[in-house]
Amino acid sequence: MIKNIIFLTIFIFSQIGFSQLSNKHWIPPLHSRDITAIQDHYIYLSTPETTPFTVTITDGLGTPITGSPFTISATSPVSVLIGNGSNTKMFVDISRVNTVLIDRGLILEGSKDFYVSFRMRHTSHAETLISKGISGKGKNFRVGYMINDLIDSRKSFVTSLMATEDGTSVSLTGYDTNVTFATSSGVMTLTNQSFFLDAGESIIFSGYSNNPDNIQGAIGALISSNKDIVVNSGNALGGVQNGRGDFAIDQIVSSSQIGTEYIFIEGNGTPDMEKPLIIAHEDNTEVYVNNISTPIAVLNAGQYIFIPNTYYQGINNSNLYVRSSKPVFAYQPIGGGFDTATSGLNFIPPLSCFFQNSVIIPAVNRIGGVSYTADLMILTYASSSLTVNGVPIPLSDAQNVLGNSDWVTYRVRNVFGDANIVSTGPLAAGVFGYLDDTAGYAGYYSGFGSNPQPTAVTICSNQTINLFDAIIGNPGENGTWTVPSGGSPLNNNIFDPSINIEGEYIYSFTKDCNSSPIPVDVAVSVTIQQANNAGNNNSISVCKSDPSFDLFPLLGTNVTPNGTWAPALASGTSVFNPAVDVSGNYVYTIPNSGVCSGVSATISVTNNALPLLTPISDFKKCDDNIDGDDTNGIVTFNLLSKTNEILNSQTGINVTYHELESEALLGINAITTINTSNRIIYVRLTNATTNCFVTSSFNLIVTSLPVIASPIILKQCDTDTDAITSFNLNEANNEISSQPNLVFTYHTSLPNAISGTAPITNPTDYISANNGRVWARIVNENGCFRTSEVNLIVSTTVINLANPYLLEECDDYLDASDPNADGYDYFNLSTIDNLITQPFPLGQSYTVTYYETENDALQEVNAIPNITNYRNITAYNQTLWVRIDSNLNNDCVGLGPYLKLIVNPLPIIDLGVNFTLCLDPITGIGSQIVDATPTIPGNYSYLWTPANPNGDSPLFDITAAGTYSVVVTNNITNCSETDTITATFSSEPQSVFATLLTPAFSTGLAAIEVTAVGGFGEYEYSLNAIDWQSSPIFTDLPNGSYSVYVRDIQGCGLLQTNLIQTINYNNYFTPNNDGYNDKWNIYLPESYEGVIHIYDRYGKLLKQISPYGEGWDGTYNGNILPSTDYWFKVEYVENNIKKEFKSHFSLKR
Repeated sequence: MIKNIIFLTIFIFSQIGFSQLSNKHWIPPLHSRDITAIQDHYIYLSTPETTPFTVTITDGLGTPITGSPFTISATSPVSVLIGNGSNTKMFVDISRVNTVLIDRGLILEGSKDFYVSFRMRHTSHAETLISKGISGKGKNFRVGYMINDLIDSRKSFVTSLMATEDGTSVSLTGYDTNVTFATSSGVMTLTNQSFFLDAGESIIFSGYSNNPDNIQGAIGALISSNKDIVVNSGNALGGVQNGRGDFAIDQIVSSSQIGTEYIFIEGNGTPDMEKPLIIAHEDNTEVYVNNISTPIAVLNAGQYIFIPNTYYQGINNSNLYVRSSKPVFAYQPIGGGFDTATSGLNFIPPLSCFFQNSVIIPAVNRIGGVSYTADLMILTYASSSLTVNGVPIPLSDAQNVLGNSDWVTYRVRNVFGDANIVSTGPLAAGVFGYLDDTAGYAGYYSGFGSNPQPTAVTICSNQTINLFDAIIGNPGENGTWTVPSGGSPLNNNIFDPSINIEGEYIYSFTKDCNSSPIPVDVAVSVTIQQANNAGNNNSISVCKSDPSFDLFPLLGTNVTPNGTWAPALASGTSVFNPAVDVSGNYVYTIPNSGVCSGVSATISVTNNALPLLTPISDFKKCDDNIDGDDTNGIVTFNLLSKTNEILNSQTGINVTYHELESEALLGINAITTINTSNRIIYVRLTNATTNCFVTSSFNLIVTSLPVIASPIILKQCDTDTDAITSFNLNEANNEISSQPNLVFTYHTSLPNAISGTAPITNPTDYISANNGRVWARIVNENGCFRTSEVNLIVSTTVINLANPYLLEECDDYLDASDPNADGYDYFNLSTIDNLITQPFPLGQSYTVTYYETENDALQEVNAIPNITNYRNITAYNQTLWVRIDSNLNNDCVGLGPYLKLIVNPLPIIDLGVNFTLCLDPITGIGSQIVDATPTIPGNYSYLWTPANPNGDSPLFDITAAGTYSVVVTNNITNCSETDTITATFSSEPQSVFATLLTPAFSTGLAAIEVTAVGGFGEYEYSLNAIDWQSSPIFTDLPNGSYSVYVRDIQGCGLLQTNLIQTINYNNYFTPNNDGYNDKWNIYLPESYEGVIHIYDRYGKLLKQISPYGEGWDGTYNGNILPSTDYWFKVEYVENNIKKEFKSHFSLKR
């Protein structure tokens, strides 16, 4: 089938690369329409190199995959699990299709050449994609893939690409305009697409096969770029039969790598699947098959033909020879088994006598943990000998090629494990395999970029290069070199810039292309790039206090400028600031420049820390009399006593002391002691190892001693006559010194006072006889002290008082927290000051203080502060200690329990609760006696308001409403209590009666009114003596007999009315058997002897009923009567008089 395409051809320069055996590979990511169609997928690495080397694998962003780098050699291939499912570095879902991807796909790089195959599998699918390495890079590619059926919703074509350089612009053109491309937001139709990529970035194009135009419409489309890219193309999934599909995809090469002669080796697939695909890249391209002399097609650029399977020929294996008048792209759909579900896709290299002579394929029959049935397909010269894993393959297994007698094909069946294929001639090899009828794969491992081509080489001046290895393609070995005029010969193909000169080097060799040997010359143009100089490694040791300095001069001479320092210095330049920059290796780097690798040199900086400085406290020393004067402020300081504080646990540090700061900075004239007054001393801390130092200073301070009086006399009263009493020694403090912030301790001996040992533990309660002696130690805020002698004198003065003075108060109510009857009240103690000092001589001044305990009085502590409003702390009865001190000499002149406080209770009375006086309802007369007699017998007086007719009596006979109060006074203590009671009056009514407000035989309900006659109260009313109301009227009463209860609301009596009979009736009823108002009647008292007659509107008697029966049900002789008005007559006896009543009512249904 031929397709006509209108396209734009872009001519750009393309560098020819090496074959699939390459030191760098790029594999763009893929997309499967059916995200469940892919499971585990792997990278397989192999190499002919016997010396192990490492291969790094990164994603497009340069992030290494887990486990990278990997070590491989000829005997140690490696397989790497890349992922599982459709969200990995190599497979993406629809959200990442037709958009630029920055971190997908894989980039593999090693120091030597290696093969890369990307193998993918599923329970029902498999495929092997063979990386073409550097030879896969290019700028113009043609899209190819298998033809799919329309129905299978899993199938699609997929083409993906990856940029190898920054600033790459890519366009996709030359496809049918109705082709639709899958995106995350649905399908889109564009006449062309363009993208801008940086190195490692990728794009995936995919068209789903449910669109008929996608079946073939993108075959032959042109992918072009301004810089080298790498392209994958095929199907995911693909297949010509509905329900049968497999991955069929391979990495392709650019137009610069294609040719005009191809040989295809048939696989195991069905004839409708195994049809080679030829795509023209130029107009008027003639396509020939086998030995047929006429073309089977003439194609223009982008047009294609699937060559019918019938052209395959052979006995040992089947092959097909294609030649063209111009270079074409050659795709081979191939089956691993005889089922369209086992398909694969190979991109085939053009024939070349420069094919390599060996191929290593790792694990030919395995993808991950699954084994397949695998066959090798091999192409080599007819004259060559062939071995697989060292086993010769008989020439009898070769199949001749129609139209080209130079080449033969082989098929080696059921191969497993690693395959090492070796030929004495040029060799191309591939593998195809299958698992039952569910999965198949194929891969072609050699052939591209084999022809030697002129090569341009730029070498860095500090490196060497093997020019033979640098030649693009596969040149023959054992050739000779022609060097530029004036140049030195190469040494074993090695170009050394220090020996050899720039220019064109010609490599000449003889190649046997299955005919007579022909000479081949290949030019290698060598350019030398001058290498950068990063200088020499060096080291330096500094202190953090040193000034900033430049690292650059430490690198040496002739160093290339404008490099970078890492880690970066705080200055942002090469200047190291010891105050902020840290110790470490600072690397000066000149980055890669052209072919010259980056160079670097390291300056190792040791930035020594300074000794640690902590604030140094003032060195204080008390003034002493060593020089004969303890007040002149001059003492001798031992400076070494500060060393431990200054070091603060640091080791390896020397501390010296200096009188001048300049001497401390220079480290001269150190001193250890000094006799001086207040001044500053300078200190230097030097690291004994690094000599790094810091300086500081501290103050020398001479502190003065306390100013005291000694000896002094302390007098204390005796509470008896034994001349032994308790002293509060602290009372001597103010006598000793009036200076502030002093600390006093007292001791029983002068040595103890001087040493500050064995202080008196309770100086406020020190027991001593008369003429005792203690010594005080007085310490000021600076820790300086003096001692003072304290002589203790016991005064025998005691006030001659037979009984204590009494102060009495009544136990009055003050507030909620201080009620009456609690035994507490407030006293003005000062009222006895003059009484208690009266026995002492006139004209002297005394201070009287009051204490709650004897010890407090002796120690002069806890004196009662508010003597004019003191609240006793012991209920009812409390004794206080009184101390009298002379204001002349502070001597104690009297001390004892001289004051007794008495709290007298109030009379306890209770007039009772307020009450109501029930009067006679007719006369209004009544009385009640209240009693104010206290519960505790005594001598009391009573004052009533209003005045008690009985005078000073506890009893009051109340005969009228009002408020009555009494003041009861204890005539002994003069304490009084007041109580009040309120009396109100009321009464029951004289009489009550009820009246019927509604006439007899009224419709609806009845009402009764009650009348209360006479009385002095307020009343309430009830029909049942339970539920009471203030209104005397009762309404909504049904037929019945009623008597109403009437009571005084104050509880002064209860009366009951006469009996009232109510008679009324309903003016309609509804006999519909709903249980409500189904019968009609008028209920009368039995004494009425009533009879009721019911008539229709014409006067016909319908029913006679009794007021005491069930009533009428609205029927006549069992027949239901209609809704209308009916008349009635009631005959009854009231007060022995016969009466009747007539009216009507309604029947409603």
